[in-house]
Amino acid sequence: MNKERRRYLESCEVSRLVRYELGGVEQKVTVEGRRADAPVVIFLHGGPGSPLPVSVGTRGMFPDLADRYVLAAWDQLGCGANRCRLGDDACIDRYVDMTLDLVRAVRRDFPSNEVNLLGVSWGSILAARAAAREPELVDHVVTYGQVLKQLGFNDEVFEALERSAMPEKLKVELRAIRGSGARNLESGMRLAGWVRKYTEGYQAQGGGMMPVGAFVRGLLESPDYTLRDLVAAVSNDFSKSERLFAEIFAVDLSDELANMRVPYLIVQGETDIVTSTRAIRAFVTECGNPNLRYAEAPRSGHMPGTAGMNLLFEHLSNFVTKGQVPCYK
Repeated sequence: MNKERRRYLESCEVSRLVRYELGGVEQKVTVEGRRADAPVVIFLHGGPGSPLPVSVGTRGMFPDLADRYVLAAWDQLGCGANRCRLGDDACIDRYVDMTLDLVRAVRRDFPSNEVNLLGVSWGSILAARAAAREPELVDHVVTYGQVLKQLGFNDEVFEALERSAMPEKLKVELRAIRGSGARNLESGMRLAGWVRKYTEGYQAQGGGMMPVGAFVRGLLESPDYTLRDLVAAVSNDFSKSERLFAEIFAVDLSDELANMRVPYLIVQGETDIVTSTRAIRAFVTECGNPNLRYAEAPRSGHMPGTAGMNLLFEHLSNFVTKGQVPCYK
């Protein structure tokens, strides 16, 4: 660990690796914050199985967040610092149960603090389901790349790929997937790969790229990560979990979001077609729930670049600490 990072961690009132029992399994979580009385933000990563950008291994790497909050980072069971083989019981409800166990554990350790959820992509499913199930446990929710329904298989994905420069032989396969109505892991991975390569659905041009090299070096220098943890952050059993992905592709959060009783801000990337920004924008407008708010990140897709990430953190601060909501027109 470099000296600057070590000095920062030493300056924090809260900076530790803890072990909580989540879903009946002991799991590693890091908590860090300049002030112990700051609002807690629990980060729920995407993937599933991709503990990025905030993970157990990033303690000391996000001082702008730790200056404002007590930041809790959890590598969800099966990846990163909590690597293990996934069994047949890997399902959405089990991870929602673990999320709620984590919220309860954090509330026990920080009984006077607000506790908020920050979920990205798959993590937005956990945030929505947890907040809908036990709203009294959560003060605010902020998500990026909010899952609503028809994840990855929506009309916008098929239409964008048809308009793209994708070779005709692949478009034939695309039409076969659309016509078959298949919603399995193999088809989903094919579509995701094409969206990454031929559209801006995942990564928008001009939004700035994350400094991957510096990020990996930070993980390698982490006091809480081993090399095996780093490998398990990018390669793990989640990619083989047919049951879990079948549930994700079939999930519909319309009822949970339309009836949300917790202040809930959705930030969407302008070019995101995976969790369709067009669909989310229309849904928030039409459902009329005053707890549900919406903001858009220009020059960002489903995976925010530096501009999108900075805007997300700005909205998080305004929403959680100042009670301000963005205006979108």
